[in-house]
Amino acid sequence: MQQRADNLSPHVYLFATFVTTLTTLFIYQRFGFENQWFLAPLLGLACLYAAMNFYRQLNGKSRFAILATIHWLPLVKQALARYLIWLVIIYSGKLLYQNLPFYSADRFQANFLFFDQLLMAYLIVGMPYFLVTLIFKSSRQEDFYDPAIRLLHIVRQLWIGLIKEEKNQTAYLVLRNKYNRKVLLNLAMRAYFIPIMVIQVLGTTLSNLDMINRLAGDNHVLNFLYFASTFLWLMDIINATLGYCLESRWLENRSRSIDMTMTGWLVCFCCYEPLNQVTGAMFPFAPFVATHNPQDLLIANINFLIAFKFVEILFLCGHIYSDVSLGPSIVNITLKKLQTRGPYGLVRHPGTTTKLLYWLSQSIIYKQFWTLKIIYGYTMWSAIYVARALTEERHLKKYPEYREYIQKVKYRFFPWLF
Repeated sequence: MQQRADNLSPHVYLFATFVTTLTTLFIYQRFGFENQWFLAPLLGLACLYAAMNFYRQLNGKSRFAILATIHWLPLVKQALARYLIWLVIIYSGKLLYQNLPFYSADRFQANFLFFDQLLMAYLIVGMPYFLVTLIFKSSRQEDFYDPAIRLLHIVRQLWIGLIKEEKNQTAYLVLRNKYNRKVLLNLAMRAYFIPIMVIQVLGTTLSNLDMINRLAGDNHVLNFLYFASTFLWLMDIINATLGYCLESRWLENRSRSIDMTMTGWLVCFCCYEPLNQVTGAMFPFAPFVATHNPQDLLIANINFLIAFKFVEILFLCGHIYSDVSLGPSIVNITLKKLQTRGPYGLVRHPGTTTKLLYWLSQSIIYKQFWTLKIIYGYTMWSAIYVARALTEERHLKKYPEYREYIQKVKYRFFPWLF
């Protein structure tokens, strides 16, 4: 397996995300924070990733090779077609969320701001982006994975079907085509996750700014640990939101495939709203037992709490390191690019292992955890996340590079053990 042609180093992803998150928080704290700028770190991180990938491509260190031949008239036509397709998609998304009752709640209002800002930016930079992207076109394979191209192909097939006698049959065959369904499923998946991720960016940014102000007034070690936790989660959320919101040849994160099984989608959605309200009612979520009352601890001592908070932060660092190591390819139930270095060189699902250990360290020090109800809930949530890892592997095993990766990294969750 040629790792150099697969993905950037996990440490590069980690450093870029850390610097972007820290810089944006400093700017917000120094010059003030306005809600309309809450997605600025996503753009900054996207530019960093794009610059690094472009450098690799120019120097032959990426599996993408830049084509130099330019034919201007076809290029402008192709850029205009992509621009119009994505304009329709973005505006349709804006209308969809504005008219669905589920997204009318106050906590989803950030999505309306997101789509307003996205649409305004797209109208200005969309056409230049596509022109530059096509000038530095990487390969015909990229056209195959480009959702805009596939949607144009689907529309063309449906249009041809309208002028034929067997209209319904033609439309049925078009939508039954496996790759067409993959493209449509990918768009549906992103439509589902983007609102969930966007509200987390705004909420976690505000939590970080609040913790910074709290630290200025009280620099107790616990406040520092709470800030470290919110900062780490913001790093994770910024990177993941970028992966859901933007697929680009510059980020090298086109979706190559998506899990098309019902079990894959169901197990994934059990962990996200609104379905997680059902699973949460059935299986109590262990970290909810954590409180700020020392009397709820197994040992009612502040130093005991601080010691376990350090352990909690340690596991959280491992989880964020695992997630961010994937860069903008960290998207549920899809295959983009494999990461085979860093924690993924030890086990195949380090994110699952570290997340479950993080939840355990959050809750195990509280008396309420040691009840049958909560232990049962933690066990069942662990089973759900293990099932997510197994369904992910079932999907990825269809690809020879992942089967080769399995031969190299034999353990799923714990090295030399399981």
